[in-house]
Amino acid sequence: MYFNDIHIGIYLVLGLLGCIVGQISGMLNERFADHKKIFSKDTLRYLKINFEPHYIIMTITALMYLVTLYIVGIDLKNWYANIDLISYIIIIPMLISVFIIDIKHEIIPNRIVINMLEVGMISAFANGVFNPNGTSIAFDRLTGMLVGGGIFLIITLIGGLIAGKEAMGMGDVKFVGVLRITFWYKEYYYNISTFILNRCNNKYINYFI
Repeated sequence: MYFNDIHIGIYLVLGLLGCIVGQISGMLNERFADHKKIFSKDTLRYLKINFEPHYIIMTITALMYLVTLYIVGIDLKNWYANIDLISYIIIIPMLISVFIIDIKHEIIPNRIVINMLEVGMISAFANGVFNPNGTSIAFDRLTGMLVGGGIFLIITLIGGLIAGKEAMGMGDVKFVGVLRITFWYKEYYYNISTFILNRCNNKYINYFI
């Protein structure tokens, strides 16, 4: 059975991967928020003691993986044709973590932003090397990062001058810039809406996650 010319088995594998990644990221969110080490014995001990299933995060991650696979597609013959799919699979749990941590703690951890930037830079470089139109794509992403981040930086500075306080945190500015280098222009408006929702401190969402 196929959906959008992709075998259902691939959907099942990616959905299972999404559940696993969602569980792991859900367990690590508090350590990211507290700026604690991730790759350490203390982390393993923490995860063992505080283990609990994160069904909502697992479901959201799995669904986003499946939707991404359906929209982006997969090429089993040429691995370099899946550069965007691979980068999205890596980025999605980071976006969800940013959303959750910002709602709970009103911060955007620099480590996650830096990791997203690294993935975006590698993806842009790989597209520039392997994609026939990759040079223009890479250039668009790099300039988009500067323009997107620059616009929100200006808003922050002007808001500070007028209101006497930050209209937007610097973490938000960096996050917007990283979104632009990570995603192609067609997805940018979707990610801006995600960013806006991310700033809404909803107590009901906070309760469930």
